[in-house]
Amino acid sequence: MRNGKHIQRVTVIGIGNTLMGDDGIGVAVVQSLLPIISSSDFTGLDVDAVVGETVGMGLIRYFRESDVVLVVDAIDAGTEPGAVFRFTPDEADIVRLRSNNIHGMGVPHLVANARLVGANPEIIVFAIQVGDVRPRDGVLTPPVKAAIERVSELVIEELQSAVVA
Repeated sequence: MRNGKHIQRVTVIGIGNTLMGDDGIGVAVVQSLLPIISSSDFTGLDVDAVVGETVGMGLIRYFRESDVVLVVDAIDAGTEPGAVFRFTPDEADIVRLRSNNIHGMGVPHLVANARLVGANPEIIVFAIQVGDVRPRDGVLTPPVKAAIERVSELVIEELQSAVVA
């Protein structure tokens, strides 16, 4: 149980444009988590890890099929590159996610559309402050790359708390 709700399915989604430098950080985090999630036993949970990149509305099915959705995305909050944020979609920080600006159909749109069709999973967003978002195929700046390990740990902690809860 978590927030009065029995948790069975958790989906971790990495969002970002890997062609645009630090904007691809969400994808990099989820790619680093793939072997951990596939080899770990989160007792009682069905955990999916999705490299969502810039798919947009194609990701709505995960919001409809999951009890908890953990989204990892880049953010431009005007802080130091590599800074890590955790918030829900109902908090103001969500409008600063890079997916809102360059992917056309960002996380707030996914959440709003999921809610319109009756899906209401618990959603937690982990966002990493970008540095350089110029065209740099798969190349992250050092401070943003350094955040991969920390955000991966936070995601694993969320998964473990869902098992315990």
